[in-house]
Amino acid sequence: MEPQVTHPFRSQHARSRRSTAGRTRRFPARAASRFTSLAVLCLLAAAGTPHGAVAGPVSVNPGLDLEVRQDQLPNTNSSDEGWIARLSPRLALARMGVGNSLEIMGVRSFDSNQRVSGPVWVGDEAAMRFIASPAPHSYLSANAGYVSSRDPLENKAAIPVTFSESAISTGGANLELWRLETRYDVRSHTYESPGHLDGLSQNWEATAIPFRRPDTQGTLGARGRDVRIDHGPVLNTTALTAGMRRTHFAGLSSEIEVGAAATRDPVHTTNSWDLAVVAGATAERGALRQPFDLRFRFMRDVATTGFAEASVPARRRRFAVRWEQDLGAEGGRFHDATLSKYLTFEARDTVMSAYVLTVEGSFGQTRSFFQNSSWLRTNRVWASLSRSVLPWLWAGLDYSFVNQDGDPSAPSWEFQRNRVGLRLTMGAQ
Repeated sequence: MEPQVTHPFRSQHARSRRSTAGRTRRFPARAASRFTSLAVLCLLAAAGTPHGAVAGPVSVNPGLDLEVRQDQLPNTNSSDEGWIARLSPRLALARMGVGNSLEIMGVRSFDSNQRVSGPVWVGDEAAMRFIASPAPHSYLSANAGYVSSRDPLENKAAIPVTFSESAISTGGANLELWRLETRYDVRSHTYESPGHLDGLSQNWEATAIPFRRPDTQGTLGARGRDVRIDHGPVLNTTALTAGMRRTHFAGLSSEIEVGAAATRDPVHTTNSWDLAVVAGATAERGALRQPFDLRFRFMRDVATTGFAEASVPARRRRFAVRWEQDLGAEGGRFHDATLSKYLTFEARDTVMSAYVLTVEGSFGQTRSFFQNSSWLRTNRVWASLSRSVLPWLWAGLDYSFVNQDGDPSAPSWEFQRNRVGLRLTMGAQ
């Protein structure tokens, strides 16, 4: 049972219509309907391409993960939790065409241990991606994702630990034409617990290119952000900008836009105007004599958001690090828009020609955007060492760790857990 606390991030302006009465068990149907909507978007995008754009045979790749693990909580022995067995069947479908692809993946996980007769459902994961280039100077992509879990260590998303079953649905679409570029992204975080509020954030962007030369583009842009908590709007931003993109030389390009942004805060009944700035650059490996690919893009309106990332892709190894700041709706015990900062990293390499070593992690901070409250810090680390036993069978040793700091007024948010597991993966990787 989750302890009931009064969290400092809770807004004093929460409205009565956000009452949590009658919220019990409404989570699964709502989460499923949102993911279904995202899936339909991708299918409609696929259906809208010219006939034969995604021609080719359908690839069906079933698989199965078998895992035995042990969790350890602070001030306990590793044997106190006992061994837990996990069964995760999965299915991946793909259809490839010339410059086009449609991919669908789904995983469902079940646990069994000495205290609970299993198998018992613990989580679902699904993803869909569609890419098409139906004509010269045109590009269309759409994606959808869904993750639902009761396991705080299973979810690799850079989010705070929720202590109860929750689901994250994401989706997006991107269209690039000769004179127009558009993008739309949506993220929904829903909770089963009646003490938590659902969060929904949407971002859209449209850029017209009235002036175009081989190395220079003049742009007119419009972008917006809509943040909602339990269906109620808490923040809305619209910005208009004008700027330029330039390719300086092969491998190096940049962009700059300047304009104005209007922000409406229905909760605190305030409106504001801010300077809107967009700045970004992409430098491929070696363009500036650097040994890695570098990319960043920052946007300034009512808040500064954006990302900076560096990566070293290779055939048998990968190293990547990314810093990002986002203004959205985490929901849960946050009753207002949230500001999040995350540093994530990934390292993958082949060791001794036969073993694959992977290390991933995220170090994040989240707080209410409108209140000057303390940051909620959540750190996660995953590591695995795996080897191919047969062409269709992999064996691995996994380790995961999560630590979340609370504060004196909300000690129940403190959380720490270690996990060690042995894994067998059957099917295509």
